[in-house]
Amino acid sequence: MKELLLINILVFISIMSGSAQNKADKPNILWITFEDTSPHMIYDNPAAKTPVMDKMAETGIRFNSAFSTATICSASRSAIITGLHATSIGTGNHRSKVNLPSQVKGFPYYLRKEGYYTTNNKKKDYNVMKTPAFTKEAWDESSGNAHWRNRPTKKTPFFSVFNIMYSHASRKFVNPEKKYIEEVYNNLPEEFRTTPEEVVLPEYIKDTPKMRKHFARIYNCINYTDYTIGKILDELKKDKLEDNTIVFIYSDHGEAMPRGKGNGLNTGHRVPLYVYVPKKYQGLTPFKSGKATDQVMSFEDLGPTVLSLAGVEIPSHMEGGNFLSSSFKKEMFYGAKDGTDDARDITREVSDGRFIYSRIYNPILPELQYKHYTGHSKIYVTMRDDLWKNRLKGFQKSIFTEERAYETLYDLKNDPWEMNNLADDPEFKEQLEKMRAFCQEQILATRDLQFMPSGEMLRLDKESGLTPFEYKTDEEIYPLSKILPIAELSGKGKEVIEQQVEALNDNEDLVRYWALFGLKNQKEDAEPYLDKIIKMMENDKAAFNRIEAATIVHALKRDDASKAVLNKYALSTDMFYQWYALRNIQDYLPNQLDFVDTYNTALSKLKPNKSLPEDLKNVRFDVFDTCKGALYMIKQKQKYNLLPAQAN
Repeated sequence: MKELLLINILVFISIMSGSAQNKADKPNILWITFEDTSPHMIYDNPAAKTPVMDKMAETGIRFNSAFSTATICSASRSAIITGLHATSIGTGNHRSKVNLPSQVKGFPYYLRKEGYYTTNNKKKDYNVMKTPAFTKEAWDESSGNAHWRNRPTKKTPFFSVFNIMYSHASRKFVNPEKKYIEEVYNNLPEEFRTTPEEVVLPEYIKDTPKMRKHFARIYNCINYTDYTIGKILDELKKDKLEDNTIVFIYSDHGEAMPRGKGNGLNTGHRVPLYVYVPKKYQGLTPFKSGKATDQVMSFEDLGPTVLSLAGVEIPSHMEGGNFLSSSFKKEMFYGAKDGTDDARDITREVSDGRFIYSRIYNPILPELQYKHYTGHSKIYVTMRDDLWKNRLKGFQKSIFTEERAYETLYDLKNDPWEMNNLADDPEFKEQLEKMRAFCQEQILATRDLQFMPSGEMLRLDKESGLTPFEYKTDEEIYPLSKILPIAELSGKGKEVIEQQVEALNDNEDLVRYWALFGLKNQKEDAEPYLDKIIKMMENDKAAFNRIEAATIVHALKRDDASKAVLNKYALSTDMFYQWYALRNIQDYLPNQLDFVDTYNTALSKLKPNKSLPEDLKNVRFDVFDTCKGALYMIKQKQKYNLLPAQAN
C-alpha cells in the first residue's frame, strides 16, 4: 500500500513538474506585419532589395500560397483578429463597422487568459463596432509604445505584433513625392535602393520612363519595410530571445498597384509569408527550415495557429486551423472582394495556389474602377493619360474600358499577371467546374453575408436585435438559399433574362434586388422589360430596389422620372441610400454632366463627421469621396473631350 502511494506521489510530481516545464517552455510569438504587398514584388525578384526577408526564407519557412481572405486592410484584419472570414461576420466592406456577438473575440484574449502578455503596435482597423472595448479585451497594450519589453517579468511569454506602414499605398504613390523622399527614400541606405532601370514591371503596365519611376518608388517602400523589419529582429536578438520566439512576417493583402489591392485577383489576395521556428520548437511543425512550401493557407488560419502554438484550445466558432501542423490540409482558399473605399463591387475567389478562379457578379464594370483615394495619384493619372491619348493597346487598355467576364480562371504558373482567362477553354473545364463548385459551397457554408447592401445588413441588425453573425443562419431574416440562385444568374447574358424578370415578382426584397442587379448587367437587352422595371422604380417597398430600378431606367432612357428618383436618394438623409445612389450614378451612367449639381448639393449638405454615430462616420467618408471623385473625373474627362453632352 505504501509502495502504491509512493508511486502515485511520484507520478503526480512528474505530471506537475512537466506542466510547469510546459508552461515555462511556451514559445514567445512575434508578428511583424506590413502593408499592401504581393510576393511578386519580393520572391525571386531581382529588383527587390530585401535581404532581411531573403534571410528569413533561408532560415525559416517561406509560404508560396498564402492568401488574404479580403483584398483591403480592414476586411482582411477583421478575419485575422477573429479567425473568421470577413464575409462570415459581415465585415467585407472596407471600414463598415459591424456588431459582433459576445462570443466572437479578438483571439489574443484567449492567450491572455493563459498568461501571455499581448501587445499591438499599433494598427487595429478591425472593422467592428465598439473598437476600443474590443481592443482592450484582446491586448494588454495597444499603442505606438507597445512592446514585449513592457511585460511584467522576463519569464512571461508574449505575443507581440508590430505593423509597419512604409509599404502602404499612401507611401507608395498617394502621398506627395516630397513626403515619400523625406519619409522613405532619404532614410533607405543607398545599397538598398531600386532604380527605375532595375524595375520589373507587370506585363499589363506600359513600359515608359514615368511608369518605371512610379514603380521604383513602390519597390523602395518595400525595401525600406524590409530594412525596418531588420531593426525589430535586431531588438529580439539583443534581448537574447531568438531561440525562444516563433516569428511571423507577412503582408495584410496584395500589392498597392493597379490590379492589386482592392481587386478580386491573385495580386489582390496572395501575400508574402515567412515563419521562423527556432530549433527548440521545430517539433511543433512538419515544415523544414530553409524550405519553401506550396501549402495553401489563408488569414482565418493565423489566429488559430498562434493559439495552437501556445497550447490554447481553438474556439469552436472559428473557421481557421493551425496551418503549421501536420494534420492541416487545405486544398483551396476562399476569399472575397466587396466594398473598397468608396467603390462597390462583389467578387468571390478560390485558389489552390496554381490556379485562381473568380466569380464576378457585376461584370458590366471594368477591372479598374475609379476610387478617389488612389485614383487622383500620379500613377493613375499617368495611366489614364496614356489611355485617353490612345497610347494603350490590347490588355493594357481593356482593364479600363471593357466589361469583365463573369468567371475568370488563371493559370498562375504560366500567367502570373492574370492576363489570359481560361474559363472558356475546354482543356480547363474540369478545373473550372471544381473551383466553381468549391466557391458555391463556401458561400453557403460560411453563410456569406455580403449578398446584401451594407445598409440593409445594419438595418436587419437593429430590427432583429441580433448581430449579422447571429442572424445569418435564419432563412426568415437572411434567405441566402433563395438569393444565391438569382445572384448566380448575374452576368450570364440574354439566356437567363427571363428567369431574372420572373424573380422580380418574388416576395423577398433581396431576391428582387439580385434580379435587378443582374438586369443592370443586361444593358439594352433589358429594354423590353422596362415597363415592369419602371413600376418597381415607383413602387417597390425596398429603397435599394428603387435605386437599382432607376439606374437601369436612366441608363436606357435618360428620362426625368428616373433622374428624380436617383436624385431623391442621392440627397437623402439616409447616408447608406445616399452613397448607394451616388455610386450607382457614377459607375453606371455615362451622362455625368447631368449630375454635377447632384454631387455638389450632396457635398454641401453633408453633416460634420463629429456629429455622426460610429456606424455612419465611414459612410459619410464614402459619400464624400464618391462626390469628390465624380467631380474630379468630370473635370479630367472634359480636358480630353470625353463626355457626352448634357441633357437639355
